[in-house]
Amino acid sequence: MNGMNEPLKPDPRATGRLNGKPLQGMFILLVEDYPLNVLFARRLLEGWGSSVDVAANGQDALDLLNSDKHKLVLMDLQMPVMDGYESARRMRERGETIPIIALTADTNPDVDQHIQTHGLNGVLTKPLQPEPLLDLILSLA
Repeated sequence: MNGMNEPLKPDPRATGRLNGKPLQGMFILLVEDYPLNVLFARRLLEGWGSSVDVAANGQDALDLLNSDKHKLVLMDLQMPVMDGYESARRMRERGETIPIIALTADTNPDVDQHIQTHGLNGVLTKPLQPEPLLDLILSLA
């Protein structure tokens, strides 16, 4: 019976996907300087089965990225030492082709223009939401 008094049940496909291991075996480079954001993103990604290496800034990301190992980069755009735009640009200049997803709290409409110019494949707004994060990773991986 589909009466108005019945509680809504979550879609089991969505729940299983978010609680399962859809990223099993995937190595991700997370580039983020804020410890709480690292903790949150790492918990989500590892919960979905991925392995996560963390770089604290864009220069560290250039040094740590191994395209034989990493299958995707999650890149904060505003960091000390080297920002995400410059790091992504340099990765592309050296021939890296793996997907790079920008992470930003900036809602300025120019962000979309800048991410395309610097070779990023997509953007997610902080605070991160699990379902859009997973959807974008799966669409690019």
